[in-house]
Amino acid sequence: MRKIFLFFFLLTTVQFSFGQQFDLKGEIKSDQNSDPLVFANIILKGTTFGAASDNEGRFIIKNINPGVYTIVASYMGYETFEKEISIPLEKINEKFIIQLKPETIQLEEYVVTASRRRERVEDAPAAISVISKKEIRRESNTNLGDYLKGTKGIDFTQSGIDSYNMTARGFNSSFSSRLLTLTDGRMANVPSLRLTAYNVIPVSFDDVEQIEVVLGPSSALYGPNAHSGVLNIVTSSPLRSQGTKFNFQSGYLNQSRTRPLEKYTFRTAHKYKNFGVKISAVGLRGEDWRHYNDDEYEGHSPALIGRNNLKKNRIHEGALSAEIFSPKMPISWLDGEIDSNGVDDNGNGFIDENLSWGSGGIDNWVGPKIADGVDNIGPRDMEPGSPLIDSAMVEEALNDPYGRFFLDNGIILYDLDYGDVGRGYIDGIDNDGNGRIDDGIDRGIDVAGEIWYDGIDNDNDGEIDESDETGVEWIRRFDSYFGEWYLDRGGFGEYTFDDNGDLIFDTNANGIFNDNWGSDGIDNDNDWVLEEHDSNGNGIPDIGETNVDEQDEADFVINYGGLPKIINDANNDGIDDIPDFNVRNLRYDIRFDWEPNSDITASLSHGYAWARNINITGIARYLADGWIYRYYQTKLRYKNLFLQAYLNTSFSGEEENPTRNLATGSTIYDRSQKFSLQLQHYFERLNGNFRFVWGLDYFLTLPDTRGTILSDRNQNDYRDNNGNGEAGSANHYVDDNENNYYDPGELYKNLDDQSEFSPILSWMNSDNTIIDYDSLVFGIDNVFGAIKDNIDNDHDSDDFTDIDGNGLPWTDNNNNSVFDYGIDNVEPGAKIIGGVPSDGSTTIFYHVFVYADGIDNDGDGEIDENIDEGIDEKAEDNRYKVNEFGLYYQLNWKINDKIEFIQATRLDVHDRLTKFIEFNNSGYNDSYSPLNWKFNFDEKEGLQISPKIGLSYKPKENQNYRLTWAKAFNTPSNQALFLDIFVTRFSIFKVYAKGASGGYNYTLNNAGQNVYYDPFNGGYAPVDSSLIYFFPSVDPKITGYFQGQLKNQPELESEIVDTWEFGYKGRLTNNIFGTLDIYSSNYSSFVSGASFITPLVVQKSYLTNDHNNNLISNTINPDDGTVIINDQEDYDIALDTWRQGLEGVASLNGDTLPDVPTPVVIGYLNYGKVNVWGFDASLAVFLSRTWNMDVTYSFMGTTDFTNPLTKAKESVNSPKHKAGLKLQYSSRKYPLTFSLNGRFVDSFDWSSGIYYGKINAYTIFDLHFGYELNKNLKLNFTMNNLLDHRHTEIIGGPKLGRVLMLRLETKF
Repeated sequence: MRKIFLFFFLLTTVQFSFGQQFDLKGEIKSDQNSDPLVFANIILKGTTFGAASDNEGRFIIKNINPGVYTIVASYMGYETFEKEISIPLEKINEKFIIQLKPETIQLEEYVVTASRRRERVEDAPAAISVISKKEIRRESNTNLGDYLKGTKGIDFTQSGIDSYNMTARGFNSSFSSRLLTLTDGRMANVPSLRLTAYNVIPVSFDDVEQIEVVLGPSSALYGPNAHSGVLNIVTSSPLRSQGTKFNFQSGYLNQSRTRPLEKYTFRTAHKYKNFGVKISAVGLRGEDWRHYNDDEYEGHSPALIGRNNLKKNRIHEGALSAEIFSPKMPISWLDGEIDSNGVDDNGNGFIDENLSWGSGGIDNWVGPKIADGVDNIGPRDMEPGSPLIDSAMVEEALNDPYGRFFLDNGIILYDLDYGDVGRGYIDGIDNDGNGRIDDGIDRGIDVAGEIWYDGIDNDNDGEIDESDETGVEWIRRFDSYFGEWYLDRGGFGEYTFDDNGDLIFDTNANGIFNDNWGSDGIDNDNDWVLEEHDSNGNGIPDIGETNVDEQDEADFVINYGGLPKIINDANNDGIDDIPDFNVRNLRYDIRFDWEPNSDITASLSHGYAWARNINITGIARYLADGWIYRYYQTKLRYKNLFLQAYLNTSFSGEEENPTRNLATGSTIYDRSQKFSLQLQHYFERLNGNFRFVWGLDYFLTLPDTRGTILSDRNQNDYRDNNGNGEAGSANHYVDDNENNYYDPGELYKNLDDQSEFSPILSWMNSDNTIIDYDSLVFGIDNVFGAIKDNIDNDHDSDDFTDIDGNGLPWTDNNNNSVFDYGIDNVEPGAKIIGGVPSDGSTTIFYHVFVYADGIDNDGDGEIDENIDEGIDEKAEDNRYKVNEFGLYYQLNWKINDKIEFIQATRLDVHDRLTKFIEFNNSGYNDSYSPLNWKFNFDEKEGLQISPKIGLSYKPKENQNYRLTWAKAFNTPSNQALFLDIFVTRFSIFKVYAKGASGGYNYTLNNAGQNVYYDPFNGGYAPVDSSLIYFFPSVDPKITGYFQGQLKNQPELESEIVDTWEFGYKGRLTNNIFGTLDIYSSNYSSFVSGASFITPLVVQKSYLTNDHNNNLISNTINPDDGTVIINDQEDYDIALDTWRQGLEGVASLNGDTLPDVPTPVVIGYLNYGKVNVWGFDASLAVFLSRTWNMDVTYSFMGTTDFTNPLTKAKESVNSPKHKAGLKLQYSSRKYPLTFSLNGRFVDSFDWSSGIYYGKINAYTIFDLHFGYELNKNLKLNFTMNNLLDHRHTEIIGGPKLGRVLMLRLETKF
């Protein structure tokens, strides 16, 4: 029994011992100062036991079973503590003390951009921010720019789902060039303009390793394009990151009737031994934010540009008298046509023909005259040499219900009958050599002026297409308050467009457009008089009484007569150019890496981007319709030596879908290239405490825009530009479309006497006989401006098939050495030109010329030799090759553990600014070899030296102070120097943006007077004492200033900035890391945005008249032409009424050509000094192991600065205050991430090119969720603009709202 009792006693004791649980009590402290660590995390690894420390650093973990455990303690900013312990402790009531060591905050980030070498971000001697791949992967944005918009110091402006721009510390603009953007060290810009288009950078967010942003002048290392900072997109190497990822994103913009946004991204990378290869790709499609600018509505409003279809519809509209016997459309031709559907239903070649095209009803209808293509009965005024209709053509035409004959080249003749036999017809050929095609046939039909003859009473005055409803007289009524709108030539007042694109007016000048004053039953203009007009005796104005709702109270309303209010094809080139918001983007990138050992690394990469989207350029919005960007890059590193070369190319789209201006329809041709070669080397001394980096850069830009962007069209303008044009050629023309270029089909003229040119006249004797073909009529080819007419004007070409061997381009059948029409036969390679003698007789003379047919007719291996010599030859190539060479160094000397000295200097040579190096490659066949370079060490003018000096102080780990001074340059871009592009229209003038190469010099006549173009009388005239100049702002409706004199403006100089900067970055507390960068920059020779260069010419009396009759008036200072304002009220009235005194526009040299209206020119100027100061600050707060927060704030101030011509205050295009917030959560228990991003942007004024206005302040929140379903599948959800705050970030861009995006990520 005792044994049984003892057994149960021992069993119970053992069970009691094993069932007992213990508590673990302790304290957690810092090992530096024994301060308690609050809310530290303490767990027993592999269990659910854990606790958090209290305010005294104490913790307790209860009810622990006895055993051996690993205790883990962690606290933000400290190294993790881990130790094996036994429970219970040796002393049951003993406190377990944990002391944590502070960890070094390195943020796990290294950068290469600040010093062009790899270094820790906290050691970089610059204000630098890093967006890591972790940050990028946790959000589902539509473009890379979205990841940067909260970065300190960055001005981010978005104009579409795939269109955005960035710059640093102010001076933002459309396509700004002040922030150098790199991709893996390669300049990522459009070669022709040196501007960055982020949406064609071939990179996928899956392939981005990190994005580095360096603020402040960086020219000492990167050259003149980095004077605001550097942004470097670093992609992942296939040697470091392998695997395959595929992402699908889909979402919606918060706008009505929108299509879904879809984005596909792909990356695959593989490694074999020391070789790596990767391919990444992006595909995007969707509908962008719908938005129209006023200039786009203006450019497509028939009220302002006319209806181009009216001058190509073969119908006589009435602008000029038509041929007397031109046929009229019979009523039978209306059969089968459905009106107003825009379709040729009955197949007769006319669209929507109906009774309104003629006069009368069904029984007595008289149709309009049509262009039948025949020189009808009456005077034979067809161009000499025109082909003649024969009976066979008529027989074929009579089998057609409309009497049509179809030529092989697609031309159609109408209404032929036997009465037309022997008459000339159109053939699409210039038969008399005067440039015009089919001249003299169908006169008065489809002429330019017909665009205004729409058959509608547009001004509601009871008359149709009268003089003040057409052309200049009609356009002059817009923006004018001259007279009453319902009277002859009365002004309509100011105008604008509503949200539907309807043109509306403020005719009554009450500040309200399209109001109801003319129909509200109120005497709004206070001209109702009780004693005279109170017809019903109630003592108040009433409907029906005199001076109530009269015409002069109402705003004018255009009568469109049911015709379209918008013309989709503004310039009548067959391509719709009304804004189209379908966005597509396709990009890929291929890269090969090789690293045989630690000393050698080689890389070869190629990228491609195809884009269709809308971009704001400052001078207009453009639809890039199939713009292609390519790059080729190779890099090699051997130990401390680095070599890189790359080529960037642009292709602006196919001919049928080119990039085009959404206001004017003008198209872009761009095949430009940029080549770069870069070498860098470094060495270290003093155990690594002294590092010296040096390198050189060479950039060669090869623009090729054929005059559609830059003024580089000399080799493609159909003219001689260097004075060796073919003898006997015409040297002037009538610029029918006023584009300042010759276009085939325009009339040739002789510049000297303005007479109409005929190639035959040079080969006629005074008695109207033909000179022998082989006579030496001409000497050398020296016709400056000779026009390409495709004929051998000087008879020195033998490119014809000489059948009979007589040396003449015809078979001389009667052996008289003279071409006899109807007897001799023209030989292959030659053609007949018809003409009339100079005495005006009706006799037609014929002559034979060898012509350019693209065939080697004489079999000598040459094609069209000696035809149009000197025209569009290679020697005329004026594509502005730009050479840039830079040499730089930077030394970093760690004087001791705490102090580091930094000094860098860069020397830059730009061949447009200095002759220090003659690159000798501007010719069309010159070599690009550096062996041809010539150094002129005495030519130091224009050299750019960019020094930088800095001192870094590091009192302890994670504390860094720095002080730097730097000078940086920004050389004028090709855009600022050579731009030459049609921008928009202002009133009756075309507006061109032109670069400042050679400066802007105003035209003078022989008497030394400035010259202006008078569009109302169609010619040039001197500016006399009754006239004065008026400079509007870039937007004509913004007040400018009057000026009595013009001063030529010099060529642009480089923009220079001196900057002092103090910076701090370091740990503020155990869990807070902060940065502060304070800067002050002084700009000199600041380069403006596009600004008016040519002033308008107005009547001086509008300024000097005593408008308020107080006997005080304003005057002009005769010395400098400035306005002396004696009466501000009079001056304000002048600013409001100057349009009524508009006489014309001043002319610049080079734009003054006979019969050619000079354009209004906007261009680029050097401003004076501008001072900018401010600071950028950031805090990274580690709230816990799962929560962290980033806060950024930027402040910028600036001195006022004004345009030197307009005297208008300009904007730095940047807010004074910017702030950002990022709150992030990463669950430790679940694969879940969460981010809330906020951004505040203060209001600021914006001015960039033709776009001006005020950006209102906005605060935006973005929400991001991520959840990892398994190791191969992850979901991300993003809600950009969470609260749907409709806001504009760039003038000219749309109002942006909420965007929802869902991303599915797979990886293998």
